[in-house]
Amino acid sequence: MTIKEEPKTLEFKWGIKRGKGGKKRDIQFYESFTLNGVDYSLFDTVYLKSGAQPEPHIGKIIKIWGTPSDKTRKIKIQRFIRPCEISKLLTGIKIYYNELFLSCGDCTGLALINPLESITGKCNVVCISKDSRNPQPSDEAFRKAGFVFYRYFDVGQCKIVEEVDDKIAGVEVKNFFNKTA
Repeated sequence: MTIKEEPKTLEFKWGIKRGKGGKKRDIQFYESFTLNGVDYSLFDTVYLKSGAQPEPHIGKIIKIWGTPSDKTRKIKIQRFIRPCEISKLLTGIKIYYNELFLSCGDCTGLALINPLESITGKCNVVCISKDSRNPQPSDEAFRKAGFVFYRYFDVGQCKIVEEVDDKIAGVEVKNFFNKTA
C-alpha cells in the first residue's frame, strides 16, 4: 500500500519593508521574511531546490520582493559555483574540499530570480579572502563553516579570478564578505 504525502503548507511572513518599485509601483521590496519558522534577511546564504540536480544550489540573497496583487514572492540570488560544475576549468588549480566560487563577471543572467519558496534552508559559507575589505573569520567561524570561498568564477570569461571590483551584479562587494560582529 502506498501512502500519499499531504502537500506541505509553507508558513510564511514578510519582515521589514524597504521600498516600492515597478512601473506601477506595485512591487514591495523587503529586507527580511520568515519561512517555516526560519528568519531570512538580505545577504543570507541559502540552499535552493535545483530540480534534477543531486546537490542543491547555494546562493546569497541579494533582493527580496513581492507583488501583493498576484501574491508572488521572489528572491534574487547571487550563485556560488561548486567546483564540480566547472571541473574542466580547474586543471592544475588546487581547491579546498569545501570550496565554492562566487559567480561574478559581466554577463546576462549572473544573478538568478527564484520563487522565494525554492529556499530549502540556510547555508554557512565563510569568506577566507585576504581582501582588506573582508573581515577575517574567527577560528570558530572557520571550523563551523559548511563551505568557504575566497575566489570568484567570472561567468562571462569562464575563468577563476581572485580579485573583484567594488560591486558584483550591482551589489556592493562588502555584502558578499563576512559580516562584522
